[in-house]
Amino acid sequence: MSESGLGRPGAARGLTPPAPSFLRAGMTKGNDMPDTAESAIGPEQRSIQSVVIGFRLIEALEFSGGPMTLKDLAAAADMPPSRAHAYLASLRAVGLVLQEEEGGRYDLGPRALSLGLAALGRLDVRDAALMAMRGFRNETGEAVHLSVWSGQSPVIVSRLDGRRGVSLAIRLGFALPLERSASGRVFLAYHAEAGPPGRGVARAVEAVRRDGIAITDGLLNAGFAALSVPVFDHAGDLAAAMTTLGAAGHLDITPDGPTAVRLRAAGEAASAALGHGIRAQAVPERPSRPPRR
Repeated sequence: MSESGLGRPGAARGLTPPAPSFLRAGMTKGNDMPDTAESAIGPEQRSIQSVVIGFRLIEALEFSGGPMTLKDLAAAADMPPSRAHAYLASLRAVGLVLQEEEGGRYDLGPRALSLGLAALGRLDVRDAALMAMRGFRNETGEAVHLSVWSGQSPVIVSRLDGRRGVSLAIRLGFALPLERSASGRVFLAYHAEAGPPGRGVARAVEAVRRDGIAITDGLLNAGFAALSVPVFDHAGDLAAAMTTLGAAGHLDITPDGPTAVRLRAAGEAASAALGHGIRAQAVPERPSRPPRR
């Protein structure tokens, strides 16, 4: 059996997380935009623009880290307090925003939480990783596959063939061995259910945690090597392993080589598509806010 999945021929640091301030894009008016400007456009366009403006308040609360006063919230959303108050009334009505009884500060409401959880529940790791996998394949020409935890071992659930033929075919549904595959070692390093690594691979698994990549050379099939990186979900848990396989001597398996660098980037991009680390990356890009009162 092979790291790739299996048998001989026959079958045969990418993605950029959405910028948290995307709602500001396309806004041509500032916080002093007069009502006459809004009334000069058609009702459908005005309605869409109102949603965009109102969502700036949601975005401000998202990155605030806690409740905000009307004054600070309006400043963060770049609009006058009177306008912010009007939008907040509508957002409160649908549960996207709540207001404290004492102090009157605003925070995200229960509807915002339920929408976020619903969106996360609909994310499929295969769909989330596909663009990153394509980017890696197109840049390197190497085959790449994705494996997820099945309860006892990682199983291949998605694959993209490379531009160069490989004499080992990747089969969907193949269960990869934990200790003798690069994918399996990623799960040993980051997935609690995989259990502790055996003595023979403990040092190699520690290197996976240190370097963020697992590398094997000829463990399952002589003449074939593999590199694998983790894909994390929004909670920081391991969602999948992204792996490339190629002929030994052809596939660059140095930990800091170009293939490893591109595979790490693809893994990070797939993780970002699942919601991992987006907030942490976006916070420094936001303008400073006035202190709370």
